Amino acid sequence: MKYASKLVLLLLYASYFLLVAPLATWLLFNAQTAVGRMLAIIGLLSVLLPTLLALSQRKQNKFLRGTSGLVAILLVVLATAVFLQTPSGDPGPNSPVHQRYFRDGGYGRFDLSNIIPETEQINLGFAVMPYVDSLLAVEQSRRVSAFTMDIYREMEQDPNFHELGSAMNLAYAELWGRPFDEGHYYLYVPQNAPETPLPAIIFLHGSAGNFKAYTWVWSKLAEAEGFVIIAPSYGFGNWNTAGAETVLQAIDDAKQQVNIDENQIYLAGLSNGGLGVSQLAQMAPELFQGLIFLSPVMDTNIVDSAPFQAAWANRPILVISGEIDKRIPLSYVEQRITNLEHGDVKVTTHIYPNEDHFLVFSQPEHVMQTVAEWLSGVNQ
Repeated sequence: MKYASKLVLLLLYASYFLLVAPLATWLLFNAQTAVGRMLAIIGLLSVLLPTLLALSQRKQNKFLRGTSGLVAILLVVLATAVFLQTPSGDPGPNSPVHQRYFRDGGYGRFDLSNIIPETEQINLGFAVMPYVDSLLAVEQSRRVSAFTMDIYREMEQDPNFHELGSAMNLAYAELWGRPFDEGHYYLYVPQNAPETPLPAIIFLHGSAGNFKAYTWVWSKLAEAEGFVIIAPSYGFGNWNTAGAETVLQAIDDAKQQVNIDENQIYLAGLSNGGLGVSQLAQMAPELFQGLIFLSPVMDTNIVDSAPFQAAWANRPILVISGEIDKRIPLSYVEQRITNLEHGDVKVTTHIYPNEDHFLVFSQPEHVMQTVAEWLSGVNQ
């Protein structure tokens, strides 16, 4: 029995070592934040501590015993420092940005998705994706990661966005088969907004979850043009009919928080979010003044259909895509545009030369400027 217990402990430690040691080592050399570096040290020390304890007990060595104690103390100090820096989830009443839950969900300050900065999660994702996604080459991943990290570094300098916390736990929950639709959305209201009703953009994220950086990018347009941004979360981004209902409920909840001009609500979707835009534009065409598709996946059964085109005939749709997007090829996007134009939909198209699927992060200012100019034309 004694040997069986030791074997179980050894197997548990080996599993922990194989999981934590490589991640901590990678993070030590690639961390983008001070918290990320502390987590890397915590991971490596937590792997080392059991070995030191076992050796000190076996050899009755005072030096090893003292070293084990120091490592344990350092682990406690670093863990405390990390916990103190986790986002509270509440930037405060004067913040322009907040997160809301209109269902039973709630913010988990000490979820792993908030203990580990979202910056580090996204950076790790770009490092891993080339090995599981044939459409993303290593060189491209490094390029995308570089300009995405620039955005995250800028965002984290804003204390409101830092305290906002992450919604990545909802994406992970869907991957693990757990409930993920907690009625969460980010709400950005421009500072010094007038008392009059404000126009709004509803933004649907793409695959991999509702990155906090999306709302940060949209916040620039919000401040420049006076728009409210409503960014619902729907797990990993597999938008369907249930997801469309979530968006409608998020809009209703936001209307209770902000004075929104119901005649100026626009619906935008990035990548897989385009599926949600397609579905909602058919489900409630009267709700939206216009649609914005960014590097979009579209529900072809909907957007190519006569009922959809009849509902959107002579109404504005903006399509933005990258010329060298391998994930959503330009030929696919152009075919959808042609079909919409045959249905007399007023489609405005912007194709960015030499840009791929990640142009929202590679060209955020230009993309937002394109959207702002289109909005200005629609409202004339």
